[in-house]
Amino acid sequence: MQSAPLIRARVVHAMTVPFTVQLVAAPGTGAERFDVLADRAAERIKAWLDRAETAFSPFREDSLVGRARIGDWKALLDHPDFAEVHMLAKQAERLTDGHFSATHAGVYDPTGLVKGWAVERAHGLFLMPLIRSGEVAAAALGGGGDIQTAVGNDSDFVWRVGVGDPHDDGRTLRTISLRNGGVATSGTSKRGEHITRTAHDLAQATVVDDHLTFADMWATAAVAAGERTFRTLIDRHREHRVMAVLVRADRTVAEIE
Repeated sequence: MQSAPLIRARVVHAMTVPFTVQLVAAPGTGAERFDVLADRAAERIKAWLDRAETAFSPFREDSLVGRARIGDWKALLDHPDFAEVHMLAKQAERLTDGHFSATHAGVYDPTGLVKGWAVERAHGLFLMPLIRSGEVAAAALGGGGDIQTAVGNDSDFVWRVGVGDPHDDGRTLRTISLRNGGVATSGTSKRGEHITRTAHDLAQATVVDDHLTFADMWATAAVAAGERTFRTLIDRHREHRVMAVLVRADRTVAEIE
């Protein structure tokens, strides 16, 4: 009988939400060593997420976003993190025909992209090296409706991510199985009408993409644009291999594969 895998989870608080670091030990990695790896990864991820929050806060005049708002663009575009997020925001606006936008209330605000980007970057910086080292078989980082997962080539582990019902906190509508990829959920049940919308037929969108940053972008665009326009957009950009679970305002569920 095959023994259950050794799994560790650590929770860190950043960006006003709890993030969960989950690691699956590779065969041969002892429990004591595995705990050290999990603790160290959680500390590094916490520091990275705090740094990203400070850098991209729309509420701080001295943040990168605050400086952009007063016109300090030339210097900021030499900053690698700012330049990357700005490029991704422009790409997101183009791909979604403006349904995802980094402009809010007339000022630059890439908040809708930053969390997914920060999680994906943290996963790549601090969790992927553990998989490549051979000590960790699988690793995931998630929080606030976003999760980035990965599994080593030698492991048959599969991550399973539940899609919650926005109308019933205790109910899971679907379970998504994946090895390497990002899952992002956007909707109005937790934060209210925080997305500028041209249609109101979707209560929630959960999107699976190879990269969490793009999953986050597509999930936001789906809620903003509505189901019909969202389907048109992803049909136009099939190179992103988007999968989605859409919860309509009338509580029916649609799946896009």
